[in-house]
Amino acid sequence: MTTRSLILMKWPTNVGYAIGALEKLFYETALELAGGDVSAVHFGYTDIAPGRPATLPENFPNYHAIDINHPTSAMLSKLRELVARERIDFAMPFDIQPAHAMFPVMRDAGVSTIVPYWGAPISGVSPLWKRMLKRALLAVDSSRADGLIFESQAMADLAVLGRGMPADRVDVVYLGVDTEKFRPDRDSDYVHTALGIPKDRKVFVFTGHCTQRKGIRTLIDAAIEVLHRRGRTDVCFLLCGNSGDESKPYEALYESLPIAPWIRFLGYRRDVVQIFQGAYCGIIPSSGWDSFTLSSVEMAACGLPIIASRLQGLAEAVLHEKTGLNFEPGNAGALADCIERMADDPAAARALGDAGRQRAANELTLARQKAGLLRAIRRRLPAN
Repeated sequence: MTTRSLILMKWPTNVGYAIGALEKLFYETALELAGGDVSAVHFGYTDIAPGRPATLPENFPNYHAIDINHPTSAMLSKLRELVARERIDFAMPFDIQPAHAMFPVMRDAGVSTIVPYWGAPISGVSPLWKRMLKRALLAVDSSRADGLIFESQAMADLAVLGRGMPADRVDVVYLGVDTEKFRPDRDSDYVHTALGIPKDRKVFVFTGHCTQRKGIRTLIDAAIEVLHRRGRTDVCFLLCGNSGDESKPYEALYESLPIAPWIRFLGYRRDVVQIFQGAYCGIIPSSGWDSFTLSSVEMAACGLPIIASRLQGLAEAVLHEKTGLNFEPGNAGALADCIERMADDPAAARALGDAGRQRAANELTLARQKAGLLRAIRRRLPAN
C-alpha cells in the first residue's frame, strides 16, 4: 500500500542546524512509505522564500508554504486544498500539540493518520489530578493526533506525565549519525595545526546554538574557573555555532584576562568533523532544556568522551561514567571539576570515548534511526 505523506515543518526552508539532517531523514522515510513514488512525498514550510530546501533532492518539487505556527482561516483553507489535491493520507507536523485546529481540517480532506514529531519538551510535569483531566479531555477531543514521536524517553515522559497522552500512543526514536563520516581519527592534529593551538593544550569543544538555554554562560564560567582561578595551562575551549555579535557578551567576561587566547568562539564551521577528530573532549552544558542532541551523537561517533549536563534527554545521550560525565545543569563549578577530571586521566577519557563510539556504531546509526521512525509511523497507520 502506498502512503502519501505531508511533513509539516515549523520553520522556513534552509533553516540549517540539526533540522537539515531531520529533513533528509523525513524525506527518505516518507519515500519508503510511498514505495519509491516521489510524487507521494510533500513538505510544508512556514516560508519558502529562502529557496528550495537544500537538504532534499535537487529536483524535488513538492514543497509548499504552509505556516503551521499561525493556523489562520486562510492557512487552514490552503492546507485543506493541498491535502485533498495530493490525496495525502499521512501527516507528520513538527512540534505540534496532540490536539490542534489543523487536525480536523486535514482529516476532513482525507488524512487518516496524524503523528506529530517532537524535538522539544511538550509540557512540564502536571499534578495527578490535572494529568487525569487532560487525559480525559484529550480522549474525547476530535482534533487529537494518533500518536507522538519523541527523540528521548525523558521528553516522551513529559507527554504522559504532563500532557496526559496515553503511554501506548507515544514512541521514542533516538537520533542517528553517519558513522562513516563521523568516526575517530586518533592521528589527527588538525585542530592544532589548522587553528594554531599548541599540542600540549587538550581541546574541549562545544557546538550548538549560541542561546541562553544551551548553557554558554555556564561553560564560560567553568572555563574561567579552570584556566584563571585554578591556573591550568594544559586545556583550551572552542565554541562553534555563534553568528554576528552573539559571542560578545560572553567574550566580555574574560577578554581582559590573560586566559583570553584559550577560549575561542569560532562561528559556524564546515570542518566540525575534523575538529571533533582532533579534540580531546566534548562539552554540552545546556541549562534550559535539551533532548537527545545531534551534537552528542556526532561527538560520540568521533570517539570523544562527553561532559553533559544532567538534563532531560542529555542523560540518555551521554551515559554517566559509561560514555562521559554528567553534571548538575547550570553548576559551573561542577562542570569545572568534570573538565579537570577528564584532563587529569587521559586513559579513562579514552575509554569513555571508545565506549561512546561503540554505542554510536551499534545503536545510533542513521539506519537505526530510520528503522525506528518507520516502525513508529507504521504502527499508527490503518491496517492494509
